[in-house]
Amino acid sequence: MRLTLVQGDITEQQVDAVVNAANSSLMGGGGVDGAIHRRGGPAILEECRKLRASRYGRGLPTGQAAATTAGRLPARWVIHTVGPVHSAEQDRAALLASCYRESLKVADSLGAASVAFPAVSAGIYGWPLDDAARIAVCAVTAAHTDVEDVRFVLFGPDAYAAFEQAAAGAGPTDDEIMAVLAAQAGDHWRAAFETGDVGVLHELGAAVDLDWPLWRRITTVDVAEAHVSDAVRLAASIAGDARSGGPAADPDALRAVLDRLRRWYENEW
Repeated sequence: MRLTLVQGDITEQQVDAVVNAANSSLMGGGGVDGAIHRRGGPAILEECRKLRASRYGRGLPTGQAAATTAGRLPARWVIHTVGPVHSAEQDRAALLASCYRESLKVADSLGAASVAFPAVSAGIYGWPLDDAARIAVCAVTAAHTDVEDVRFVLFGPDAYAAFEQAAAGAGPTDDEIMAVLAAQAGDHWRAAFETGDVGVLHELGAAVDLDWPLWRRITTVDVAEAHVSDAVRLAASIAGDARSGGPAADPDALRAVLDRLRRWYENEW
């Protein structure tokens, strides 16, 4: 995946799909939502009405996504997603991350190779810009998707700067992590698996340059079903905690990751 930042107007992006920061009604609104409906024309609203009449009678739920035509936009589709309103009392970060993940899932179902995102929830929904950027970049770079070109289209210099800083600390993509794994010789992996040596995971933590707190996404319970790159992120995060003076690495968690790597080596490499 190629991740780029653009300061400009999302309605001018020549991509397969643009993402609309919609409201639950899907009937248009202000900000990005209004701009997309105005530029795209009535065909978008017509298909939104059909979605409301068929699948989303109560509105599109927060964190979910659905596609329509792009009308007169220089794109093929609009993917509508509903961001959460920011709350100081309730952690809604998972819902905001879901907007990006679900939008990419819809893009995959459409066969879209390029997608343009706005800064979801960072406008009238009040999400602090730095945090919105961090969640957005983290969610997109950690997503398992066939989309090749993801761009964040930011309206002003403050938003661009926030996303630029978030992108700089986002860590490697799945492809980059897989390249680190594949660069290790087969003898290296066989020896690690035969001895049950969790030290290899500390080596991976050193090789995979991650911003540790940003990437702690799965638990030991989830490792068996996780993508192998997420298992490596967990190992690197645990190893990073230990290197920075935090708690010692949990042997059970590291062994769970080693088991996931064994399955990757034996069946997926």
